[in-house]
Amino acid sequence: MAPSILRLMPADAKPNAHPMAAPETTAGFDELGMHPVIRRGISALGFERPTPIQAALVPPAMQGRDVIGLAPTGTGKTLAFVMPVAHRLLSDPPPMLKGPPKRGTRQSGRRVEPRTRLRAIILCPTRELAQQVAKEAQALVRGSLLRVGAVWGKTSIAPQKAMIAEGIDLLVGTPGRIRELLDEDALSLAYVRHVVVDEADRMLDLGFLPQVEAILERMPPERQILLLSATFPPMVDRLTVKFLREPERIEAGGHSRPAKHLAQHLFEIEDPFKTALVLAIVEGGVGGAKRSGVIVFCRTRRRTGWVAGALKIRHIATGLLHGDRSQAQREHDLAEFTAGRLRVLVATDVASRGLHIPAIHTVINYDVPLLPEEYVHRVGRAGHGGGSGESFTLVSNEPEEVSRWRRLCRLTSVSLSTTPLPDIKPWMRPEDLERYERSNKRQARAALKKKDDAAREAMEAEAIESEGARVKSGGLKAPTVRKKTTKRAGKSKHQYRGGASKKPVSKSEKPGGGVRRAK
Repeated sequence: MAPSILRLMPADAKPNAHPMAAPETTAGFDELGMHPVIRRGISALGFERPTPIQAALVPPAMQGRDVIGLAPTGTGKTLAFVMPVAHRLLSDPPPMLKGPPKRGTRQSGRRVEPRTRLRAIILCPTRELAQQVAKEAQALVRGSLLRVGAVWGKTSIAPQKAMIAEGIDLLVGTPGRIRELLDEDALSLAYVRHVVVDEADRMLDLGFLPQVEAILERMPPERQILLLSATFPPMVDRLTVKFLREPERIEAGGHSRPAKHLAQHLFEIEDPFKTALVLAIVEGGVGGAKRSGVIVFCRTRRRTGWVAGALKIRHIATGLLHGDRSQAQREHDLAEFTAGRLRVLVATDVASRGLHIPAIHTVINYDVPLLPEEYVHRVGRAGHGGGSGESFTLVSNEPEEVSRWRRLCRLTSVSLSTTPLPDIKPWMRPEDLERYERSNKRQARAALKKKDDAAREAMEAEAIESEGARVKSGGLKAPTVRKKTTKRAGKSKHQYRGGASKKPVSKSEKPGGGVRRAK
């Protein structure tokens, strides 16, 4: 059955802008009827009223319905699914064990079987997102008996097995590691009643579709699925049709477009000079003030190394985040950046989703993302949660990057005018400066030639128009233009002799004496 649709209008839209639009909520969290522990956790986190996606998604999720939630990054999707899941876990505790508790174990006094205690799973595409979601869930249920754990790959699995064996209520993890725990019989899904697939579009982009399907197929029949995403490509649609039952689809704020509170800028610059422009943006060459809380997104790990190296040479505190770094290195740089001890974080798209870091105020797209939806997620890091932010996108003259940018603008409805380049010479190496000067001269010559061509064409058009006006007024006789005529092959009825006589060839004549053979 097709999902029902509730469409929420953007915050700056008028109440009647869409026939299916619902007005933005002004009610507080108390009106949602959540568990007292959840309300206390929300107050401790400092939130006063729900965002549009939270106000629309929480009620049907609390009722146990399957829900598809689509909203831009930075609109509060994480709390939108954590709140109803935590509410249902607190309202429906696991069955207690019979008999006396075991002494000498951490389970003493809990009286809950660990395998029956796990009742909710949240799937995330990256380890950073899994850690972030687990951190928010722990803060939300602090003071209760609910235990939240997180698992991810490329790290030791033994501590994660031990954590699950002791018993947890909510497990947050990447699909690959959860599948590995299932294969080793360290994890049971028999009692799971709530499943969340977060950042579903990114999950499928990274090739996790087989793992996600394998996990969902092993879930009990009576389970609730919440699917959250910023975009809704066809592969996500097929996943919802296969596993969700009569889902309610909720859209808030235009899920395929960047959030409207962000200032977006576009620079057209040759690829070798992008690093100098990044330095100019960070050091005040653009806007006049030095920037902190800057995240630079690059297409490859090697390019992140180039940019980070250039920043460090300038004595700018810089962190690095990509898939080749160890977990300890990634966590260290994220913590330092979050605390404000690093001014810049250079990363691949591994950091484009799910990281809620209030320290990020500026996003620089060193490379145009391969997928249009990645642009939405990247710029959404700035001002995450509704604060002010800015983004700078650097587009080179390479055909592939120009093509990606045009496709991105078409699919995300982004329309940016080119910002004039600032003076980036102070941040260039001597060899780059010489190349930059040659490039400027070449561009100046091309611009001058284009201007001369345009002027010549304008003069020719003006002369033709003036000549036509004189002819029309009778002051000059219009020149006779003779049309060129060509004889079409096969259209003549006669075959002619050579010379001026043009005498037809009779049927009795034979070829010879200047007579051509009749065709």
